[in-house]
Amino acid sequence: MSRQFFAECNTWVTASGATLNTATTDTILFPNVTIPANFMQDGRILRVTAFGQWTTTASTPTIVFSIKWGGVSGTVICKTAAITTVASITAAGWRLQADLQTRSNGSTGTIMGNGDCMMFGGVATTISSATGNAAVTPMMSGGTITPAVATCDLTADTALSIVGNISTTALTIIGLQYTVESLN
Repeated sequence: MSRQFFAECNTWVTASGATLNTATTDTILFPNVTIPANFMQDGRILRVTAFGQWTTTASTPTIVFSIKWGGVSGTVICKTAAITTVASITAAGWRLQADLQTRSNGSTGTIMGNGDCMMFGGVATTISSATGNAAVTPMMSGGTITPAVATCDLTADTALSIVGNISTTALTIIGLQYTVESLN
């Protein structure tokens, strides 16, 4: 049976997000996006794309990126494992993209979130040299390679958040671009 599909950019930023360099807890990188009540119907996909930059001092701190439903203390839809950075990098880029698909709607709805995160500037998933390779890591519900659904209340207006969690103040992360697209 034929269905009509569309793609629409729901939201975007026109200014840089927060600078994260002191908190070692989950901290919002961009202003929250409010997803309207009942917007996430069965099968609907939100594609979240973000880009920013990072800088380190002489040490090799780690970062974990997460996408959360319900703000900074909300439900994790997907996250990376801890990414170990390279020492002494200045203003290198990072990018993440994840598709969040509604599996079931309602007050105990489920969302499957899968994507990836890349950190550029001479990094690998576990750093051994500054050869110019990017670190590429999956973003899944547990920060592992096993996808799973997250249970969320989809019947109320809810904040969608991109957060970062750094291991030390030797790492500075800045969000530069952010879009949320509806794919159907």
